Amino acid sequence: MKVLSCIFLSLAIEVYAQPLSYRLLPPGGTAPSGRVDGTIAYAPVSRTLYLFGGQVSTVQNDLWAYSLDDQGWSPVTVTGDLPPARLGHTLVWDARRNRLVLFGGQARGFFSDVWAFDVTAGRWQQLARDEAGPSRRYGHSAIFEPGRDRMVISHGFTSAGRFDDTWAFNLASNAWQNLTPSGTKPLRRCLHHAVYDAAGGQMLLYGGCASGNGPCPLGDLWSFDLSANRWTERTGTVRPEGREYYGMVFDDSRARLVLFGGSGGGLLNDTWEFGPGEWRRSLIEGPPPEPRSRHQSAFASDRQTAFFFGGRTNSGPTNELWALGAAVAGGPQVSAEGIGSVFSGAPAPVAPGQLVSLFGAGLGPVEGVATGLEGGRLPVNRAGVSVTVNGVPAPLSYLRADQLNAQVPYEVAGATEARFVVTVNGQASRTVTVPVATTRPALYAGAWNQDGTLNSATNPARAGEVIVLFGTGQGATSPPSLTGSVPRDGFPVPVAEASLRIGDAIADILFQGQAPGTVGVIQINARVPDGLASGARPVILKIGERQSQEGIVVYVLGL
Repeated sequence: MKVLSCIFLSLAIEVYAQPLSYRLLPPGGTAPSGRVDGTIAYAPVSRTLYLFGGQVSTVQNDLWAYSLDDQGWSPVTVTGDLPPARLGHTLVWDARRNRLVLFGGQARGFFSDVWAFDVTAGRWQQLARDEAGPSRRYGHSAIFEPGRDRMVISHGFTSAGRFDDTWAFNLASNAWQNLTPSGTKPLRRCLHHAVYDAAGGQMLLYGGCASGNGPCPLGDLWSFDLSANRWTERTGTVRPEGREYYGMVFDDSRARLVLFGGSGGGLLNDTWEFGPGEWRRSLIEGPPPEPRSRHQSAFASDRQTAFFFGGRTNSGPTNELWALGAAVAGGPQVSAEGIGSVFSGAPAPVAPGQLVSLFGAGLGPVEGVATGLEGGRLPVNRAGVSVTVNGVPAPLSYLRADQLNAQVPYEVAGATEARFVVTVNGQASRTVTVPVATTRPALYAGAWNQDGTLNSATNPARAGEVIVLFGTGQGATSPPSLTGSVPRDGFPVPVAEASLRIGDAIADILFQGQAPGTVGVIQINARVPDGLASGARPVILKIGERQSQEGIVVYVLGL
């Protein structure tokens, strides 16, 4: 960190105080081929990056999806007609209609057509033919402006020359409008990008190539006022080396334009930020990706993360997918005191099969992600996050930057300690060791009456009626439960003896076993004993030598 700071200071370049770090994301089982000019867009609802086209050895029109939850690529099944293969096109996400919108590009010829891919229907639809508005082009830029429900494109080129026009495509009417102002505007160019600054109401366009009209590469930055249709050049005493074929996003969480790599006097891998009003070199912790150009980019606001895909390195075309986000010093952080029961919060020891929460920092995405059962099992990896206990993958049910919910694998049975390691996007925490107990019962703070209604002060249970409780930490079961799996045959019961006390009386347990459709949860059906006074009666579940937390009550209507 100090070495980097000294270097930046010697270059008279300021850096932002918040450090960033790059993470290479795993490709999964099947991945797209390495390519150049394959454009990506991010769909926040499904937390998915989509890739269309680009050039491998030939020009492509394939569509791929990268799940940030599953951390892997998969080809997208498409029905009906497909857009012609192309590269150098643009792709934006139309959140209102849950679809991708594609414009322009090049193959043997040039395009200016508009296509949309409906993610739900799995079908492409052509929205506008070639030359219905702007002329055919490649190497242009495009943004999606949700407030006006339109895509805005600018500049680009064909074999006939380069352009300096700006157009808007209305996504409700599928009609083009020419926004090109008569006054000052950026030099004709191509091989550049533009990004949308919603708070500033502007489109920011940077760099590219003006061969035949001016410098190549360019290093100028322009703002297009989307209300007034007016261009303004943004200047400063410090700015990046001019470049083309770079990656660029707008980080709306920090109000920063972020620029990575490109071509300018050779391949580059530097990272820069613009805002407010000036360029500064980004402070990067850890190694950046190797130099590259002709890669493509997208930003996920919900994750405050930039993504850069593909491009050409000195080794040739690549299919690498890199994430750039806030660096967490030392990687994910969790302590022994931060590991406790999901239901009670009681700290270690932990028991085989117990549901636990891990609290700390840098543990996952900023926005919480709840997982679900997949084929009757909980996943062990989501959003680049995984947990191991004594080297065994722990099933995950919830992920957030400050909290993970996971199941202690049954495989820790017989061990005296459990060694937890959290890994986030390839960066591992230190090992946190806690003791292991045979059982560690904890009750969920709620009970149900025999008619299925929630037990409460206004809806108490009578003596002789059945109440239903749920807990975790029952330890080993018979037959053996499978880590992360719902019951496959019957309802496994705790190996250790269980008893339930309501008030001062021992209740008759009618059923005990793994709750149907759950992982790591025990269900207790018990009869309310006679002779209890009306009101809230404390409930304690004992399994083996340990008992559940205090403070859990059942409401009883005494005789």
